[in-house]
Amino acid sequence: MKKLSIYFAGTIQKDHEILESMWTQEDFESLQKQLLPHSLLFLNPAQRSDNLSDQKSVFGRDMTQVFLADIVFVDARHRRGLGVGAEMMWAKFHAKPVIVLAPEETHYRKSNTEILGTHITEYVHPFVQNLSDVIVTSIEEGAAWVLRWINGDVGMVKDLTTIYDAMRHYQHTQYNHDHPMRDLIGSCDFLEKSFKDIPSLLP
Repeated sequence: MKKLSIYFAGTIQKDHEILESMWTQEDFESLQKQLLPHSLLFLNPAQRSDNLSDQKSVFGRDMTQVFLADIVFVDARHRRGLGVGAEMMWAKFHAKPVIVLAPEETHYRKSNTEILGTHITEYVHPFVQNLSDVIVTSIEEGAAWVLRWINGDVGMVKDLTTIYDAMRHYQHTQYNHDHPMRDLIGSCDFLEKSFKDIPSLLP
């Protein structure tokens, strides 16, 4: 039996907002039930008694909870704010598994969409796709992935290497076709040098 700490990233309701979805006590109870006999520690940014007017402390608390978590579980059922993306990136900085709850035909996952005049099929938001270790359509599916992770059956968890690899992938596959980017980098010696250094970046 394992004791797991899970950080639940999502939206915290503010007085002017009407939220379409947020983590609920029923969600937590459902996840705990499905992960028995393992026990969960719930790292919940919405459950707190600190001074919310101290913005540096609020940020520090959330980053601390992500740092302490074994797993980050993201509620992406609807559009989310800046904080969730930052939490996902911080999780990858520390090689934490990230599960994203994003059902099909929701904001971050569509069978068909258009971006800057380009039609895209089977669209998944690039940050969701590349910073998550799995995208699930339900809490039950997320729980099943956690059990596989506990058993060592999910392969390597993404980390900073994933981000550097994506940068190199862009260089090798799309940069030559990206005329605005080529013009920008070609106009500045500093940018050109930094761009050429990307293949040698660690890890």
